[in-house]
Amino acid sequence: MKCAQELHGRILDIGAGEGHYTSYLRGEVVSLDPDFENLSKVLSTKVVGSAEGLPFPDNTFDAIWSCAVLEHVKKNYIPNAIRVTKPGGIIYILTPNRNSLYDPIKRLFGFGDWWSNEGHVRLYAAHELRKYGKIWGEVWWAPGLDQVARVFPFLGHTLMLRIEVSAQLKARFVFDDRL
Repeated sequence: MKCAQELHGRILDIGAGEGHYTSYLRGEVVSLDPDFENLSKVLSTKVVGSAEGLPFPDNTFDAIWSCAVLEHVKKNYIPNAIRVTKPGGIIYILTPNRNSLYDPIKRLFGFGDWWSNEGHVRLYAAHELRKYGKIWGEVWWAPGLDQVARVFPFLGHTLMLRIEVSAQLKARFVFDDRL
């Protein structure tokens, strides 16, 4: 969880659930989840809400952590995450790779693929996320392949997106969808 440990300041944990990553985050954590029951175990500030309509003013957070959430929402919330992050802030988003080469192998051996996971409504490929920032692939269960996927993201089973928020990025992707 080196990525999570890099974050500091006021941090939004999107899809915090029961707070599994809170201990890795270094700063004032705000945990967002649509399920109040999940948040009952979280020790940080709790906000019941949706990633699709982040209920925060512009430039509220220094950083955002979002692990295994993007694939569960119909609307891409990345522009909204950029909106609520201050310029100079960092956003990390981990999501399954829609084009994972491992899914056909898993199906061959009777295991489910990313589409069969409960609640997955939209999957992304590396090329779709690259426009927001740096992306690398991960194959956490195969260390040798993991190093290759970091260089060639399309080979990853999951994708990690690192967004460095700037004024230029905000101007490019943030729009006021509340109108």
